[in-house]
Parts: sequence; structure tokens; C-alpha cells
Amino acid sequence: MIEQPILLASHNQGKLAELRELFAQQQFSLRSYTTELPRLSFAPEDADYWQNAQHKADQVAQLTHLPVLGDDSGIELAAYPTEFGVYTARTLAQQPLPANKYLLARLQNVHDRQITVHSYLVLRVGTQILYAHGRLTAQVAVEEQGKLSGGFDRLIYLPALGKTLAQLPAKARAQYSHRGRAVADLVRQLR
Repeated sequence: MIEQPILLASHNQGKLAELRELFAQQQFSLRSYTTELPRLSFAPEDADYWQNAQHKADQVAQLTHLPVLGDDSGIELAAYPTEFGVYTARTLAQQPLPANKYLLARLQNVHDRQITVHSYLVLRVGTQILYAHGRLTAQVAVEEQGKLSGGFDRLIYLPALGKTLAQLPAKARAQYSHRGRAVADLVRQLR
């Protein structure tokens, strides 16, 4: 077993809350790196999910003795295959609308609403590095639905269930979500 807590190298509070819940379901403690260190400026992100996640984990790990989790994530829309990806957060931050409203507007009259979401996790424990990836392919709903989680979960519609991720309780959502799948992959490696 690894020393706990695991520190998350991220400034995204929504991501912290989601990952904290997912790790707690697996009996692991996760908290923000800022509980141990002052807020850092992370290096500018590259065009590679794994590198982005590892850079964050490495930067925090150099300053603390605790295990550190770095992450990166993104979406792919079948209707716009050359947009988003590793640049999802940066692309959406430049838009005049909130992320979900922007995606709904872009897909308003588009037939192919397929979305794939990715989560890349890198856990640094001393000199050991573990890599985990989770992915979900679903559909973008025609409107936001659900209140059990936020962000893209309100748009990611699972046709087989007839619900968005945000309409599923936490334990059920963990089985389907990209982050839930990545955490499950990482925990398998830890045990």
C-alpha cells in the first residue's frame, strides 16, 4: 500500500472533488497539493496528455515526499475531429459562452453527436511512476440534464441507460465515466 494522502497536482476544484470521491470509493485519500505547498504555477501544457499529467506530478513531487497524482483530460467530437483533444480546456476557455453552452451551440444542427472523453492519470510515488487511462464514448445530449455531478457530465448521454452521467449516483457514474475508469485502472496497479 502507498503512503497517503495522495496529492492532486491541479488547480481545478471540480476535478479535485470528482477525483477525491472516486479515490474514496477505493479507500484512498486524495487532497489538493495546496494543503502541503503554496500554489504553484505549472509549466505550459504540451500537445501530449501523458506529458502534461507527468509534468504536473513531477513538479509537485520534487517539493514533497508524498505520492502525487497528475492528470490531463480532453474531449473528442466526431463532428469536429480536428478540434478540442488535448487542447480542450484552452479552447473552451477562449469561448464567449460557458463550456456546455458552447458545445450545445456548436452541435445545434449537427446529426453526429458522438463524444469521446479521456482521462490520463500519472501517479508518482518516489521514483516509481504509474500510468492510467480511462475513456468513454457516448452522445452529447440536446440539453443539460442531471444534478448529481457537474461539467460535461450534464451533457454526456449514455443511450443504453437513457441518462446522462449527471443523472447517475456516484457509484454507478464511476463505472462509466472516463475518470472513474482511469482511477479503477490505477487502483488495479496499486493493489
